[in-house]
Amino acid sequence: MYADPVMEELMRNFCLYCCLVILISVWGCQSPSHSDIYPPTPKTHLGQQAMNNNSEAPQAVIDAIFNDITKNNTISTDNLQVQQTEAKTWPDGCLGLAKPDEFCTQALVEGWRITVTDGQNTWVYRTDQTGRNLRRES
Repeated sequence: MYADPVMEELMRNFCLYCCLVILISVWGCQSPSHSDIYPPTPKTHLGQQAMNNNSEAPQAVIDAIFNDITKNNTISTDNLQVQQTEAKTWPDGCLGLAKPDEFCTQALVEGWRITVTDGQNTWVYRTDQTGRNLRRES
């Protein structure tokens, strides 16, 4: 790059020095982690035992299912009724309903199996605890 090999070596060393200074500056300016400042707080986790004691799904889960049904059909949420809720532990992140060639997290997922009807049609959904992950069973 440079005609003078000494100058080229000086520029290479200068660039390495600048990178090192930037790296140390960034590393030194990091704030302490959240756990260093605040004591750990217990996570609110609705375990399977608690879910079995309460077979009524959270309203957010019901709302997510109703929204999915009305999004794909010309049905008002006023016509929908929950027939059955059942606490479940699904075998994977796909809630046991993996599509061909779909990769799913290989961890147990606590959630719900919920049956909804409008009087003529019936839908069965599988969800996680929050309703963010939901799949239609039938």
